[in-house]
Amino acid sequence: MTDKKEQLLALQAILQQKIEKIDNDLHNRKTSAKFDEQVVDRQNDDVLQSLKNQAQLELAQVERALIKINHNEYGICEKCHTAISAERLDAIPFTTLCKACA
Repeated sequence: MTDKKEQLLALQAILQQKIEKIDNDLHNRKTSAKFDEQVVDRQNDDVLQSLKNQAQLELAQVERALIKINHNEYGICEKCHTAISAERLDAIPFTTLCKACA
């Protein structure tokens, strides 16, 4: 279990850094005076915001998995309450569902 916790903590740090970098990119962006460049800038901002939203969602799942580890509930399917396979936890360490329920 310690390995999974370390893996999740490392993933948590990566996601937090990713979110912080995206925030910095969004806040420090200069707006172009040209309309056609503003359109591209806006599209880039939309992509960055989408990436940030995805990272925040994944971060919440990682933090939830860390709470489950602390409460000895990690690796148990939330739907059928059976053990989640080690292979599935290796692939998606923050999963809350076994393969059958997913």
